[in-house]
Amino acid sequence: MASGSTRRQVVVGALAAAGSAVGFAAVGTDTAIAADTPTVTDPEALSKALAVERLMVLAYRRVLTSGVLEPDIERALAPYLTHEIQHVTAVAGALKAIGVTATTTQLDHKTASDLLSKHNIPISLSDLHSQNDAMRLLVDLESVAEGVYFTALKTLSTQPLQRLAAQIMACEAQHWTAVSGLRNPGQYVKAVPWPFVTGSS
Repeated sequence: MASGSTRRQVVVGALAAAGSAVGFAAVGTDTAIAADTPTVTDPEALSKALAVERLMVLAYRRVLTSGVLEPDIERALAPYLTHEIQHVTAVAGALKAIGVTATTTQLDHKTASDLLSKHNIPISLSDLHSQNDAMRLLVDLESVAEGVYFTALKTLSTQPLQRLAAQIMACEAQHWTAVSGLRNPGQYVKAVPWPFVTGSS
């Protein structure tokens, strides 16, 4: 180690090198995938995101009115419903701006159940028996939301749409971390986000 180098500089340099290596690997992977995968349009990507956001709104409403949450947990989660409603409005607005009709009404039970099944989430919105059930449902849905925006970022064609997707994805990641922490009090390692986000179809 050079005498003028600090531990922080060494760590930052190593991370930068690792990031470059990952970046080169990702380019090759994305190119290979792109060759075999049909192009997803902006309306398709945003419509998938809107469907997930509408599911999130319904899920937070069901959880917050389920009666299974401790009062302090309920208070902590309540602002997230407001965030999800704002996401619905923002994504619907983006769709309308590109000439696509966007529905923002509450999902019906069948559509919600079908979406849960599609994303391999086993917990029913109408069958929340405990606080753990409710929190697990929200953690799983926050993971789905992160994934749908991660996937959208690969195909969205304009900077404003990319920025919107990145901002909402970051918000969902914060939700995931907070809900995971509340679900596992004192077990901080379980509130650490996964190092990689995978896409959601």
